[in-house]
Amino acid sequence: MSITMRKIWMGVAASVAILSFFPAWTGATSWWMPGIAFTVFAVFLLEPLVLTWEIRKRGEELQITDEGVLRKLARGDSEFVRWSDLREVSIAVTQGANLGEEYVFVLAGTGTSGVLIGQRLATRHDLVSHLIKLPGFDHRRIDEAISSPVNQRVLLWRAAPIQGEAQVVPLHALPQERQRLH
Repeated sequence: MSITMRKIWMGVAASVAILSFFPAWTGATSWWMPGIAFTVFAVFLLEPLVLTWEIRKRGEELQITDEGVLRKLARGDSEFVRWSDLREVSIAVTQGANLGEEYVFVLAGTGTSGVLIGQRLATRHDLVSHLIKLPGFDHRRIDEAISSPVNQRVLLWRAAPIQGEAQVVPLHALPQERQRLH
């Protein structure tokens, strides 16, 4: 079990408040000691709630630069993809899923780089005007995907294969050679 300093201070403050309460109640001492101890306990108790509220209030941020796309999440994490590492752009349509967003842009890069950008954030930062600059990007597929009544993921753009990159070939496209085992 992990005991943090916050929990230790809460325990000390609660102990002091409890032990000094009876003498203050009987009039033997002042109410200052249990009052201060209870206040310290309350501050450490409410601290996580206040921090969580501040994080939620901050919200998400999106930065689109010449280098790439950075999304800073409200909880402090971030997602980033460089334009040079971008391999695929798609849109995931979630109509009727009641997620608060009707669609999400998926910018997938090489390795683990990638960014998910919701409808509101993409609209606020005019993401599509930046995506149109990609060679061969088809913006008409966005309208087709959004007007679709089913949940689906639609590919909007794919980068040309990198030299030496593996390409998936369907099994039926391979030449069929039969070899006999002797």
